[in-house]
Amino acid sequence: MDLELTDEQQWLSEAVETLLGREWPGSTGSEPGEAAVGDPEALWQALVAFGALSVDRDEGLGAVELCLVSRALGASLACAPYNGSAALRFAAEPLADRLPEAYAELVPGDDSVSVALLEPGRGWSVTGTQTTLEPGGLRGRKVAVEHAESVDRLAVVAAVGGTPGLVLLTADTPGVALTPQPAFDSAVPMSAVELADVDVPASGVAEGPVAAELLRRLTLAGGLLAAAEAVGAAGRLLEDARTYAGERRQFGRTIGSYQALRHILADMYVRQASMWSTVLYAAAALDDDLDEAGRAAAVAKAYVSRSAREVAHGAMQVFGGIAFTQEHPAHRFLRRIVVREQQFGDGAHHERELGRALAAGAGRGHQHSSDNPAASVSAH
Repeated sequence: MDLELTDEQQWLSEAVETLLGREWPGSTGSEPGEAAVGDPEALWQALVAFGALSVDRDEGLGAVELCLVSRALGASLACAPYNGSAALRFAAEPLADRLPEAYAELVPGDDSVSVALLEPGRGWSVTGTQTTLEPGGLRGRKVAVEHAESVDRLAVVAAVGGTPGLVLLTADTPGVALTPQPAFDSAVPMSAVELADVDVPASGVAEGPVAAELLRRLTLAGGLLAAAEAVGAAGRLLEDARTYAGERRQFGRTIGSYQALRHILADMYVRQASMWSTVLYAAAALDDDLDEAGRAAAVAKAYVSRSAREVAHGAMQVFGGIAFTQEHPAHRFLRRIVVREQQFGDGAHHERELGRALAAGAGRGHQHSSDNPAASVSAH
């Protein structure tokens, strides 16, 4: 597996950064709760026109390319429902001929999507969901659904026939009630979704074995894109901290000349490079359909969940007291990192699931050593 970006991937990364520089210039954040300057709808249309949703394993974007886009969004603190929209397309594209009509139509389209998975008092596993699709309709409650008030569709994880399935519906469907929730990052608005006997057409219901595979791919891709966005935010903090250390002078010297800060910056750089390498490997494994793709994605999400925050804390030390003011942008990048850390499972969640999978694999004995121990953690 070659983890060096191709020329086309480098050009894609640079083009997305240029697009974001034009459509989402950013803000100093002078007012509490102020979001970055930009028009979310215009940004979304620009991303669609650019082809950021053109998922195709043969000629379009794969997991690596989607991670490049998410990384750029994190570095710009952009407000866009990209991760859910891209993750669902990546999950559904190879299964389109086995999925209901609504999913096949979604993949080549430009509808924005938000994934409704988390429920009050429950973790990120798709098993045991309390939301159900019964003859009377779709019932349940979801929380922390990002951009729910602005997306075209909601992808709701629900029990269908006693097993986890996925229900695709529009946010204005009768019986769907949205309630805004406090958002730690103002550019990632969150809502609670109440589902009261929602009538769902059969074309939007994925169930059975194909739904299990769809959910496996969706949760892997969603977690990986969230990790890539956190890497982008951490990378921007590292870049800004390095620049600041080279310009800020104390006692006649730049603060970057002091050994203590050099060690902090060096540790930040190592973590940043390691995070991106981990995400890139997991994305390439997903693109190549490797048996270890599930484990690699879980490892990447767990590692980034902890390391991105460490990079942010290191940047705070380099910036000093100015970083703790409302006017400085550092806290905005930290907020984005924390939000993405929690999506599709935090570090502790993935570490526990990996431990259980490895223990189960060891218990099966040597004769099953070729099995993939990440199978039980592939749906987080």
